[in-house]
Amino acid sequence: MPARLATRTGLVYSTAACVSDHDRKGRGSIVLVLGLSNMRDAAAALVSDGRIVAAAEEERFVRRKHVTALPVQAMRYCLHEAGAALRDIEAIAVPWKYWQVGRRAWLALTAMIRSPQLFRVKGARSVERVSREWLELFRLREELTRRVDVGAIQPVFLDHHMCHAASSFLVSPFERSAILVVDGASEADTTLMATGEGSRITVLDRTPLPHSLGQFYAAMTAFLGFRPDQDEYIVMGLASSGEPTFAPVLRQNIVRLLSRGRFEVNVRLLDFHLARAGSFVEEFVRLFGSPRRSTDDITQRHRDLAASAQAVLEETLLHLGRHLRSLTQAESLCLAGGVVYNCVANGRLRAELGFKEVYVPPAAGDSGAALGAALWWTARREGEAGRCRLPDAYLGPQFDEAACRAALSQAGLVAESLMDAQLYERVAAELTRGCLVFWYQGRMEWGPRALGNRSLLADPRREDMRELINSKVKCRESFRPFAPSVLADRAQEFFELPAPSPYMQFTVRVKASAKGLLPAVTHVDGTARVQTVTREANQRFYDLLAAFGRLTGVPVLLNTSFNVQEPIVCTPEDAVRCFQRTQVEWLVLGNLLVGRSSPSAIPNHAC
Repeated sequence: MPARLATRTGLVYSTAACVSDHDRKGRGSIVLVLGLSNMRDAAAALVSDGRIVAAAEEERFVRRKHVTALPVQAMRYCLHEAGAALRDIEAIAVPWKYWQVGRRAWLALTAMIRSPQLFRVKGARSVERVSREWLELFRLREELTRRVDVGAIQPVFLDHHMCHAASSFLVSPFERSAILVVDGASEADTTLMATGEGSRITVLDRTPLPHSLGQFYAAMTAFLGFRPDQDEYIVMGLASSGEPTFAPVLRQNIVRLLSRGRFEVNVRLLDFHLARAGSFVEEFVRLFGSPRRSTDDITQRHRDLAASAQAVLEETLLHLGRHLRSLTQAESLCLAGGVVYNCVANGRLRAELGFKEVYVPPAAGDSGAALGAALWWTARREGEAGRCRLPDAYLGPQFDEAACRAALSQAGLVAESLMDAQLYERVAAELTRGCLVFWYQGRMEWGPRALGNRSLLADPRREDMRELINSKVKCRESFRPFAPSVLADRAQEFFELPAPSPYMQFTVRVKASAKGLLPAVTHVDGTARVQTVTREANQRFYDLLAAFGRLTGVPVLLNTSFNVQEPIVCTPEDAVRCFQRTQVEWLVLGNLLVGRSSPSAIPNHAC
């Protein structure tokens, strides 16, 4: 157990998931599998006999967004959650075959012929990866012994895209499904089409590098002055305020659709690696104008470029999906890979492909591949026992009231302790008055979304709420939307929602009758990225929404992440520090309510 966690007696874990001393002595019935990824969005997950015990991203512990590192803290947490040691682990599964570099080496050599600058950029990136994460994987057993615990067995390295596929299909409610994986790149490919049946996944087709939708969208993100591999969600939000006037030029020159669900990207005109370095070829600039610097104002041209990139992405995903549907004749679809964080595209895939159901896991990107690796290894060994349902996304650490009180005391803050019913009514009343509330409860969410346990909450009915949140907390672009959380059994009163959306992975239309009621969570194009909340998944958040609904008639809250220019908070100390940096009026830690006597007098140091 790490010192960071061991010193916090308030860290609690689910006893139902623990390995008892009796189980350890008679190990026969308990199979613990640890999945880990040290790539971008490093993460770890632990599976016990097909049951997900714990999963967490390393960034939450080390407080650096999208960190690339051996997930030491996340692994220690997962072991702690299970009451296990590394010597108890049956298998350590990694979603990357680091030695499969043939395709990348070939592309690097051809880049040398094409462009010395491109060769330098690709070469520098390759050296960086080989010397850091790939060398770490080569020495992984020794690294685990040195940095985590003794007793590590030899890790198993698995196909990256198969682990993505497993992270979605093996936790989905489907016995049979089509599977589509789309991301930047795996060892050699950028998409995977497959079918899942029972616990088996069968590959149908792959798209090889360099033809990557993820890299195309990331390159456009860089061209628009944002950070590639980080700010694609900003481009998605910006797209709604533009017109896809550049889409025909992009289709003609950059992304071409081919037969049999294939596509190709013209990397001679738009290369991801050059874009990461801020370099764009002269012909691309002639077609689309000068690249935007991060400090430049956003013009209508930038909005139109974002809309065009989004349109081309959606059209290409639909092209892939239609072919997959025709190949499989499946009734359901499982999505995974970093590109499927594009909830606008997901909404179109669900609406237009003809699948009855579409499933996207809460952690669809590379962090999710760590869980997928553990599930895929288990499924290959245990068959049907390797399948497990994911009832909710609350798989991270939780802390008891003593730990919360200690964090508040250390910060000099005084809390009022309320019974559940009192707390919900009091917080709902403060929200109706226009106050902001940091809401910290239970186990931390798995994946990038705040889903009601590490959330900043507000009244969605207020026209000025976006500006209020940006001025007091978030310091982010004004065009970016905020998401609504709604009681699942009343969601269709407000949203055109064909199915539940527990993980905020789909954008849907706000009903015409509700747009005037929910201005703070209705995007400029009349849509919203909805979270539906059931009492079974999150009783406390459900009851708070219900209390707000009783007061207002609208059981909907604006829900954004509990953070400020940092990863979502993990510990009570993280929560208190974030609260003190902002002008948010209320902090709730479990049943402890903390307020400010004069919030307007507190300077905003969040930015």
